[in-house]
Amino acid sequence: MKKKICIISTIVLLAAVVLAGVLVRGDRFSLEINGNKIDKEEFLDAVSRRRYEVTAYFTGKEGSSTDAGFWEREIDGEIPYRKLADAAVEELKYFHAVYGLAREKGYVEDDSYASFLKRWESENALRKEKIEKGETVYGLSEYTKELYLEYETDTIQKSYCQDLENEGIEVTEEDRELYYEEHKESYEREDDRTLDYIKIPWEEEGMSGRQAEESKKILTSIYKKMDEEHSLSELAAENAEISPYLFHAEVAASELSAYSRSINDVLSFAWELKKGESTAVLEENGCLYLIECIERKENAPASMEEVKDHINKTLRESRYDEIIAKRAADAAVECDMERIYFFLKKHINE
Repeated sequence: MKKKICIISTIVLLAAVVLAGVLVRGDRFSLEINGNKIDKEEFLDAVSRRRYEVTAYFTGKEGSSTDAGFWEREIDGEIPYRKLADAAVEELKYFHAVYGLAREKGYVEDDSYASFLKRWESENALRKEKIEKGETVYGLSEYTKELYLEYETDTIQKSYCQDLENEGIEVTEEDRELYYEEHKESYEREDDRTLDYIKIPWEEEGMSGRQAEESKKILTSIYKKMDEEHSLSELAAENAEISPYLFHAEVAASELSAYSRSINDVLSFAWELKKGESTAVLEENGCLYLIECIERKENAPASMEEVKDHINKTLRESRYDEIIAKRAADAAVECDMERIYFFLKKHINE
């Protein structure tokens, strides 16, 4: 009997040792990308950058909250923490594709994550010192890690695209012509519009409901009289109560942005009007409107010569992105993904 108990105890002990060994090996973090050893901090930072995206993927909408069991719960055949681990590895492949190329081109001396962190800390220390000395600091007074990464990767892209000797940066006339024809619609210009309009902000001016109703009746009367021989401006000028609210706007396509800030409401109501057409009397947000389109001139699309620099920039950035995407896809990754999954599972709710 004692011998039997001894055997059982030995088996239990061996099982415990094996289980402990599995747990220790499973928790051991080991990941290399293109020969760069990725430590736990770098991996978890990559997890943080992709966490929101993966959460939205499973919840079906941005900004959704998750409970403690969300990451380990199977959803449509997928487990969130495993998908997040995969996404983090892809994020790291992209990071090292960008910084590997940057090192080769001399934009950074060291493409490691540790070196990135040092540059981030140095930049923030420099900005803090300047602020304390009363010197001008442009942009942010302090970068978060994520914003500094965005800033530095943008700078690397610009540096690459400005060097015409780099792969993919030369843009030929044929390249521009092809891109222009394929995207011609995006270079169309808005029509020039000439508008006469009445806008009575009765609520803002403290008019009573009765006064607003009287103004609306006058506008309706004017609207009914408008035809080819009687314009809004002529009819409104004849009425002393309405004429102070009569305005004229010549909205050229080149000035559309400025007009959108000042009379966006009027433009939205008049947008589809053709020459000689008018709106009916409108009432929106405490205002009365009556708008007539006096002239509408169609503009030709921007010529290729006008948008040449924009096309060059777009094509170069697109080619840079393709180069980085290929480098990331071809990255040499050495790891045991099951160990990566195990590690993230343990740390996901921290």
